[in-house]
Amino acid sequence: MKNIFIILFIFLSVNLFSQTNEFDIKKSVYYLASQELSGRYPATKGDTLAVEFVSGVFKEFNIKPLFPTYYQEVVFKDMHSIAKNSKQAGPKAKITRNVVGFIEGSDPILKNEYIVIGAHLDHLGLGGPNSGSMSKEQDMIHYGADDNASGVALMLDLARKLSANPTKRSIIFIAFACEEKGLYGSKQFLEGLPFEINKIVGMLNFDMVGKLKNNNLKVGGSQTSNKSKKILKRYSDKYNLNLVLSKSGVAPSDHASFYAKYIPVFYFTTGADSTYHTPYDTPDKLNYKGIELLSSYCFDIANDIGNRKAKLKFKKVKEPKKNNMSSMKVALGIMPDVTGSTTDGLKAEIVSKGKPADKAGMINGDIIIELNGKKVTDIYSYMEILGKIEPDSTINVKIKRDGKIKQLNIKL
Repeated sequence: MKNIFIILFIFLSVNLFSQTNEFDIKKSVYYLASQELSGRYPATKGDTLAVEFVSGVFKEFNIKPLFPTYYQEVVFKDMHSIAKNSKQAGPKAKITRNVVGFIEGSDPILKNEYIVIGAHLDHLGLGGPNSGSMSKEQDMIHYGADDNASGVALMLDLARKLSANPTKRSIIFIAFACEEKGLYGSKQFLEGLPFEINKIVGMLNFDMVGKLKNNNLKVGGSQTSNKSKKILKRYSDKYNLNLVLSKSGVAPSDHASFYAKYIPVFYFTTGADSTYHTPYDTPDKLNYKGIELLSSYCFDIANDIGNRKAKLKFKKVKEPKKNNMSSMKVALGIMPDVTGSTTDGLKAEIVSKGKPADKAGMINGDIIIELNGKKVTDIYSYMEILGKIEPDSTINVKIKRDGKIKQLNIKL
């Protein structure tokens, strides 16, 4: 009986979209981040309900399946499947699904080129060891409202708009599986394409877009094509958006899989806060007017890319030499801003309570500019310096906060 009510809920939700010709971003986030879906952990009941919800919206707006159905199987390794005292040598392989639809382009020639618009659907379920949770509280639903029900809702809103206004190029919409576990969904999508990969001319990725403040929007990949930066700035004034641009297409989200295949990418995010990967990332904390604003902005960008005569030309951004994070013996206890949104250091997006940086007085948003007298310019220089520091050391950290320089002594 319970399953009948769930199916009825989905049917009524989709039917409401049909009657009003509108897609309700807020209601969709509340459903995807509900107790019923329990954090959308891959290959669970909540994951299945989320997948069916997205495919139902695609169907309602006459968005065709790219594959024989809307579903593409994704195989992943599940650390949670390793039971205590088990003789199992490694994590068990499980199967979940990407949800993939497309709108055929209106031009007889350009319709054979594709734009991908995507957002990851999965989250952390109940948290716990090996899940990526930043919470000490066990067996609590990690709702994943901002991360990433917000991105999925924005992607679906664009699907609604573009289904009524097709571009010359075809557009693929995809809810990725298993982003949190290592970009499994986006990697396997690119491995199973029904056409040549060079037919993809650009990729838009939405990951945590629910907390727009002061109209500040972070966009990664701004120099991964010859025209990307110009396109982004062409429409930002129209919506009074303050863009914080990062050149690179490298970041821990699904667009990185496309960038690795020489595809121009646009990575949209409003950034993380203290609720990131905790049970407190809930729908009541989001800025829904902000998501609607970003949807309008990205609709213009998708139209620009989809209708221009010449496709974007890929540019590889020169990346600094990477240090191996696993070789680091110490940690400050922060989540750094990997988008490179600052030009004068490395921003501490989240400072974990009780960790060395927090005990020394560092707060969310501080910009680290020096470690032990050595200049920090980005995530790579930060990792390189920390990689040479031994445990139980006390280091001098210079930060910038509200335009003022402060010194902190951090005991590791």
